[in-house]
Amino acid sequence: MALTRIILWLGNSFVLCAGLFILTALLAYVTADFTSAIRLSGLALISGVIGALFITLTFNTPGRESNSEALLFLALFWAIIPIITALPFLFLEASPNLLSAYFESVSAFTTTGASRLVPEDLPPALVFWRALLQWFGGVSITTFAIVILAALNLTGTGVHKSMLFTLKKGALFERLIGIGRLVAAVYSGLAGVAILLMVIGGTSVFNAICLALSGISTGGLTPQSGPLTHYVPPFAATILGVLCVLGAMNMALLWDFTRLRSWRSFKRILFNLEQRVVWVLMSALALIASVFSGLVNLPNSLLDSIYFISTAGFQYDVLGIDMVPNVILISFALIGGSALSTAGGIKIMRFLLLFRHLGTDLGRLSHPSRIVPVKLRERRVPDKAFLSVWMYFFAYAVAFGVGIAAFGATGLGLEDAIVTSSASLTNMGPLLYVSLPESDLSYANFTSAQMSVSIALMLLGRVEILAVLALFMPAFWRQ
Repeated sequence: MALTRIILWLGNSFVLCAGLFILTALLAYVTADFTSAIRLSGLALISGVIGALFITLTFNTPGRESNSEALLFLALFWAIIPIITALPFLFLEASPNLLSAYFESVSAFTTTGASRLVPEDLPPALVFWRALLQWFGGVSITTFAIVILAALNLTGTGVHKSMLFTLKKGALFERLIGIGRLVAAVYSGLAGVAILLMVIGGTSVFNAICLALSGISTGGLTPQSGPLTHYVPPFAATILGVLCVLGAMNMALLWDFTRLRSWRSFKRILFNLEQRVVWVLMSALALIASVFSGLVNLPNSLLDSIYFISTAGFQYDVLGIDMVPNVILISFALIGGSALSTAGGIKIMRFLLLFRHLGTDLGRLSHPSRIVPVKLRERRVPDKAFLSVWMYFFAYAVAFGVGIAAFGATGLGLEDAIVTSSASLTNMGPLLYVSLPESDLSYANFTSAQMSVSIALMLLGRVEILAVLALFMPAFWRQ
């Protein structure tokens, strides 16, 4: 295994982080927060020097990589980069120690949206850093799904595959830059339009920027505490809801529309199989919420449902989906969003595949000799391909159960442990606040052990569970 290849691309990642530090430092200069600007500039210098050193020492490394190297880079990227991006929380004195800062960084970078911090107590530069980190995480999530997970085909059924992106075996890392730029351009363009519309709708420029970056990445961190209705007008909140839906959409469809700009591609975005399921889930949750909170709250419940199903988890008003029983909210969170998107959870496509396979198996009960192929998107899916989907479900269930047990071992009650485990693993941190546990548990009250468990689950949910399990196989390290 050529570790120099991995170090080279970790160096590139450090240089990219330096660019993000510089951008945040410029905002600090604009807001006259010169102390934060100087510290962020220092972090940019440190990150840039380390990255340049890694690149220089490994510049002549071989130009091709194996699947094992790509998988190891994926795991190291998600574990190491949050350490660098955690430094602003520590050096700007928002977090008391490195573990707390790492928790904030992982939460933002995995677009989970769990935070121990109060936005009003933070300097504007750090509030912007959280939003920018969510956007960076969203771009990274989608890029890795398109490039590395698609190439490794860990799901076996093409959940991560896209006809728009052709990848050559052994040239994965080079494609990270090209695909990353494409994804960043699409997400930046959508966020830019949303910022303009939200400002026109009455939102302050700073709040609009932070919310747009968080919305397109389905992150969930907000620039102010409390429901959005306190500082975001209804029109701007609706624009944010549309942005969350776009962030939870399949990137292949968004790129198709951006490239073709045709009515056919627009219909594919709105009415493809995955998106039809999204509309059904949003409508169902809104109706359920209106039953528990009253029909008068249906508009607010609908907006909250859009935020929730997209896994952003923003809360528009006090009365809405927070009245829905926890078991229903957890079920919706576990389903997640579309493949090749920033949304968390198991992913809708996997459920669709299993339901199609279930229908075929039920048909075989009455006609054992009947041959009924499973088709999805007009393509036949072989029976052996479903093994990996079942393996993913099994691994996800085991991780969920282990997370519950781990949180229980740290002192949480059963209900709190279930909610917290699902919020962390599905990368939907606001689920903890929406579910309103009777113990009044909050992330600010987390102990060091509870933060550590949550960090592990947040990373596990983003790296893909089967990818992590592969790292523990002896055969992986013998390659």
